[in-house]
Amino acid sequence: MPRLSDRQSEFLKMHLGCCPPVSAAENEALAKLSPEELAKTDLTKVDVDTLFGKEAMDDLRAVEIKGEGKPKMKELMQEITKGFPKRPRQEVMEDLETVVGTPPDSKKLNLDYDRFLIVKKQQETVAKDKKEDAAPSLKEGMHEDFMASRAQLLCGKVLGDSFGIHEVFGSMLNPTGGLVGPGNLALHLDIDNPIALHGVVHDAAGYLNTYHNDGPGYDYLDSDIEFLSTDNPLAGQISGIAHWTMEAGDEYFINRTDAAVLEVENALKSVRDAVANTVDKMMTMFRSDPDGARPEEGEALDTANAIEDAVGKAAKAAEQVYDAAMTIPGPPMAAKAKEKLDAMSSFVWN
Repeated sequence: MPRLSDRQSEFLKMHLGCCPPVSAAENEALAKLSPEELAKTDLTKVDVDTLFGKEAMDDLRAVEIKGEGKPKMKELMQEITKGFPKRPRQEVMEDLETVVGTPPDSKKLNLDYDRFLIVKKQQETVAKDKKEDAAPSLKEGMHEDFMASRAQLLCGKVLGDSFGIHEVFGSMLNPTGGLVGPGNLALHLDIDNPIALHGVVHDAAGYLNTYHNDGPGYDYLDSDIEFLSTDNPLAGQISGIAHWTMEAGDEYFINRTDAAVLEVENALKSVRDAVANTVDKMMTMFRSDPDGARPEEGEALDTANAIEDAVGKAAKAAEQVYDAAMTIPGPPMAAKAKEKLDAMSSFVWN
């Protein structure tokens, strides 16, 4: 994770995760409101538009998320999502405290969970009034590695900061937030991918606008090049992806190119090893017969077919990776990398 500059640290201190904490008294008062009253109540704890300002978005990639990607975090989030079916809530919160560190302690996490339930109730009420579907849950078996991932928790961080609750509970408001695409029919991209970062912010902004009538909506950059209403999930895609792609810079695309070259090299190494092993076996047979006996015709044919098959597979792999590398958005592939890939493709046919 890159080291934060003094400016970034000060900005994060001012705007991210430093809103007034929720209190038991507030939760008790809000829990007494009718659904209609709750739908009209502003539950946010900060100026939400600030969270979608350029500085906040650009610094988002450097925010520390404790427990991200840990199997224990995933287990606890699944347990909380299902409503504590096997253990008391307090016990689960104490376990969560050990994963996310102190602060927050289990008492604070319990208060945040109470507020999450209130925010969730507002979400459902507003969705019903707008005739919108509720925010989709994360379907088990479709995105096994997404729950507790950095992408999900970053989206939860933005939502959590909006309502003054921990990012674990923020992510549970919109469990598919951070996937690239609609709901569960989406992709989980590496978070260093600019399109993945766009997906995090796009989903958080759209969620707040749709279910809480707050924030900038899907066109979170308020761009002049967008032509759809900000409540349309297709809004903000052009400007958002362009923004994060430019922020990624040349280094990201150079690294992607290097990764593509390495993948081709690995594919070709497998072929070279397979061919070398086959030749070694043939040479062993020749050496074992002082009179120069040759292998049977069928065995020789099988050997030739095996080599041809291995080379063909490597050629296909090289071609696919080459084509994928050439379509990466951003700066053109370096000429040196292109020459290297061309040389490898030529090798497999020699």
